[in-house]
Amino acid sequence: MHFGFDMLKYDIAINHGVMGCISKSMVTRGKNKLTEGISYLTGYDTTYNPDDKSSKRKYTFQFICKTLNEFKLNHYIVKIIEIIILDSIIGNVDRHQENWGIVTEYSDVIKMRKENSKKKGKGFFDKSFLSMFGVKTKMPGKFSQIYDSGSCLGRELEDNKMKQMLTDQSMLEAYIRRGVSEIHWEGEKLNHFDLISEINKSYPEDVKRIVLRVKNKYKESSIRSCVENIDLKLLEELKEHKLPAERK
Repeated sequence: MHFGFDMLKYDIAINHGVMGCISKSMVTRGKNKLTEGISYLTGYDTTYNPDDKSSKRKYTFQFICKTLNEFKLNHYIVKIIEIIILDSIIGNVDRHQENWGIVTEYSDVIKMRKENSKKKGKGFFDKSFLSMFGVKTKMPGKFSQIYDSGSCLGRELEDNKMKQMLTDQSMLEAYIRRGVSEIHWEGEKLNHFDLISEINKSYPEDVKRIVLRVKNKYKESSIRSCVENIDLKLLEELKEHKLPAERK
């Protein structure tokens, strides 16, 4: 059902009558921590400020790859490609700098701090353990599970617009083509499929392997069962929150 992607599991949750979602933490307090992509990017390029509109075009696939290479984490580029392919499937338009990251063990962090204190004469963990620009030590860690993928599947569409699309194939296809990735390509926002096509020129084996895996695992019946039953166990007093049949 998950096409082989390493997804963080989310469940529907209710707290004092308020419905939301809940998921198990990816980290264990005192043992490790999640460092989001933004820390790596700003550690590599201190001039990068995602809050500044003029910097948005700098958030590119190339920038992410250069950053991972700088921290000797280039083996995680394939993880970025996986995320981009997943986003193309679900139409996610919000894979910003805080929606991916790396989980690092505190024992590794402490070890690196000691090693680099000797090199630099002081520790580099003032605000973040990634404020160490210039340090060439290989960063340890494990790429996070995929999380925060909610800006997808036409979630911004009003119900009447959704109903119209169900009866108009050309409108649906046009909507899909307009979907763009938050990760730019050389400063430009491309739609999901054009972005993958560009990445495929440099990483053909990785793209082919991931797409083939998705195709091999694809079963419409499994997806239909998941979607149609996702709110089956919702409490009676919250039944107004069930997904309309048309949206399913």
